[in-house]
Amino acid sequence: MRSYKTERINYNYRRAVRLLLYWMLAVLGIAVLTLMLNMVFLLASAFVYADTDAPYIDGGSVKEALTLTQNGYVLDKAMEEELAEKDQWAMLLDENGQVIWSVRKPEELEDEYSRSDIARMSKWYLKGYPVRMRVWDDRIMVVGMQKETMWKYTLEFTIPWMDFVKRTILAFFFINLAWIVIFAFAFTRRLTRNRERARIEWIAGISHDIRTPLSVVMGYADALEHNAELQEDARQQAAVIRHQSVVMKELVADLNLTSQLEYSMQALRKETVRPAEIIRSVAASFLNDAIPGQLEIDVQIEPGAEQTCVNADRKLFERVFRNLINNSIKHSGKTESVKITITMWGEKRKCHICLKDNGVGYSEEVLCRLCSRKKDTAGENIRGLEIVKKIILAHGGKIRFGNGEEGGGYCIMAVRKRG
Repeated sequence: MRSYKTERINYNYRRAVRLLLYWMLAVLGIAVLTLMLNMVFLLASAFVYADTDAPYIDGGSVKEALTLTQNGYVLDKAMEEELAEKDQWAMLLDENGQVIWSVRKPEELEDEYSRSDIARMSKWYLKGYPVRMRVWDDRIMVVGMQKETMWKYTLEFTIPWMDFVKRTILAFFFINLAWIVIFAFAFTRRLTRNRERARIEWIAGISHDIRTPLSVVMGYADALEHNAELQEDARQQAAVIRHQSVVMKELVADLNLTSQLEYSMQALRKETVRPAEIIRSVAASFLNDAIPGQLEIDVQIEPGAEQTCVNADRKLFERVFRNLINNSIKHSGKTESVKITITMWGEKRKCHICLKDNGVGYSEEVLCRLCSRKKDTAGENIRGLEIVKKIILAHGGKIRFGNGEEGGGYCIMAVRKRG
C-alpha cells in the first residue's frame, strides 16, 4: 500500500509539473506571438509612413533663405528649387496680414488676411490647403502644401480625461496580461483534453484487441477443464487459467468503462426503468449463486417508491448494484454471514436508494479517494466503487459513501424521478 501511495504521489507530482510547464510555455508563446504581431503592425505602419511621408519644409528654413533687398525680398535659388520639387509654396505676411512676399502661391488665395483668417489657418486649412506657420516679431511665414496631400487636425484633450488615460494604461496592461493567461489556460486545457481523448481511444483500442485472444484462451481453458481424459491437477490448472482470464476480461472492461464515463464518452441508452425491479433482480441473482447461510440480502422498498420510475441505462444501473453487493461481499472482513440491506424511498422529485452492510466499513483512505474530484484517484481496490460513482454522476444523480455508527459501510444515491 505504501509503495502504491508513493507511486501515486509521484505520478500526481509529475503530472502537475507537466501541466504547469505546458501552461508556462503557452503563456510565453502567446506573449511572444502577441508581441511579434504588434511589432509587425508597428513596423508595417512605420514603413508605410516612411514611404508616403513627404518631408515638409518649415518656415524657418524658408526665412533663412529669404533676403531683404532694395527691390524687395529675394529667395535663394536652391530653396526655390526645393519648394518646386516638393510642390510647396510660401508667403510672408506683415503685421496687418498683408502678403509682402510669396513664391508659387496659388492664384485662388488672397493677398490680405484678417486676424480671424490667420487664427483659422493656424489650426485648420487655408481654403483646403494644409499650411504651417512661423512667427518672427511682426512677420508671419506661411508654408503650404497642395490640397489632399496632408491630413491636418488639432487635437485637444481635457486634463481630467488625460488623467483618466494615465490611470487606465495600467488597467489595459493587466487586461492584456489576463487575456494572455486565459488564452494560455484554454490552450493548455484543450491540449490536455486531446491527450486524454487519445489515451481513452488507445485504451479502447487495446481493450478491443485483447478480447479476441482472451476469448481463445478462455475457450481452450474451459475445454481443458472439462476434458475427462486429463488428470485432476491439469483440469484444476485449466480452471485457474479460465478464472483468471475472466478476471482479466472484467478488469479490461472496467478500465474501458471508467475512461469513457470519466469524459462523458459512454453513450447512455436511457429508458424508463423501475429501480425496485432492478434491485430485486440483482439481489435474487446473488442469492441464487451464494452458498446457503453465507449471504443475506434484505430489500426494503417503501410502498410509495415501488412504482417509481427513472430515466436510466438499465445495464449500467444493474452494474451499480452488482458492484456494490460484490464490494460488500469481498471486503466485508467477516467469516460469518454477510448481511446487506437495500432501502429505497421517494422524496419530492428524487428517488433515494441506500445500501449498507455489516462489514468493517470503508477505510479513511478509500473514503478520501471516493470523495476526491481528481480524475486519477481510482485504485484497484475501489475500481468497482469508482464505476458506481461515475455511473450515478453520469445520470445527473448524487452519491455519498460513509460508515455507520454501529459499523459497516453505506452508500446513498439520489436520482431524479422520471417526469
